[in-house]
Amino acid sequence: MKLDGELIQLYSRKESGENVDLAIRNKEERKNEYEKALIVLKDEIQRDDEIEHIGMEVTMEYERRNGRVPEDVSDENLGFDIRSIDTSGKMRYIEVKARAETGAVALTQPEWFKALRFKDDYYLYAVMNAGGKPRLYIIRNPSETLEHEEKVEVVRFIVPFKEIIEKGEEADRKIV
Repeated sequence: MKLDGELIQLYSRKESGENVDLAIRNKEERKNEYEKALIVLKDEIQRDDEIEHIGMEVTMEYERRNGRVPEDVSDENLGFDIRSIDTSGKMRYIEVKARAETGAVALTQPEWFKALRFKDDYYLYAVMNAGGKPRLYIIRNPSETLEHEEKVEVVRFIVPFKEIIEKGEEADRKIV
C-alpha cells in the first residue's frame, strides 16, 4: 500500500517534468518483489497446513492400528492435538509435529507445560518426511526425555531432529 502511494506521487512528479524514472523503476521492482514474496508465503502457509494435516492423519491411523481411539482436539488449543484412549481407559495426550522433510520441531509454551504436567501420559509424535514417505517418531514424556533449546520469542522449546531419532521409537512403517 505504501509503495502504491509512493508510486502515485512519483508518477505525478514525472508528469510535472521531474526526472524520477530511476526512482519509479526501483519502487516498481520492490513492489514486484513484495508481490512475489507474498505469493511464495501464501504457498508455504498452505503447504504447512497440508503437511500438518498429513501428520495428524498418520498419527490418527497409528493410534487406531494400535487399538486406541484417537480424538482430534487440535482446534481447542489444549496444549496437545490428540486425546487417545486405550481399551483399559488409559489416556494419551499427543502433540503432533510434522515436517515436509526432516528438522527440529518447536513446542509452544502451553504444549511444554502440558508435557510437564502429564509426564508419561504426554507424547510427542514427530512425523518426518510428511511430504513424501512419512516416518513417525514417538517420544514419551518429551519434557523430561529430550534435550532442548529454550528460545525466548513467544517461548517454544526446540527439539533437534537428532534427539527425535536417537530417543524416539520409530513406529511400524506399515502405517505410512
